[in-house]
Amino acid sequence: MAHPFASPNPVHAQPLQIAQVNHLPIVADFARRLGLVDIVNRLVPVQMEVEPGIVVLGMVLDTLSGRSPLYHLEQAFSDADRAVLLGPDLPAGYFSDDNAGRVLDHLFETGTQRGSSQRCRSRRWIALR
Repeated sequence: MAHPFASPNPVHAQPLQIAQVNHLPIVADFARRLGLVDIVNRLVPVQMEVEPGIVVLGMVLDTLSGRSPLYHLEQAFSDADRAVLLGPDLPAGYFSDDNAGRVLDHLFETGTQRGSSQRCRSRRWIALR
């Protein structure tokens, strides 16, 4: 006798992957509204397999997650829902310590004052007030 709750056509269900994201999707959405990724990409025009703005967004999210910041980002994002937090579903390897270090070096060479002044002059800044 068949089980009373069994489906006549069994469907092979894929296991669910669950990631705790807490408040980080809200922070990521706010960063998108501010244009953080685009601003960093314009300030740091480098040829990397991942956009420097995405790495900076990852560093911001990691810092605001309460985890020890800027250390082993690759491990932190291996369990996270990268598609929700960062837009495209990027491999966790893009957030290696080497990539994060390269981006930080380029940001230092560019100068943080240049980035701050560009953000303040942006039309989006006025729209968010």
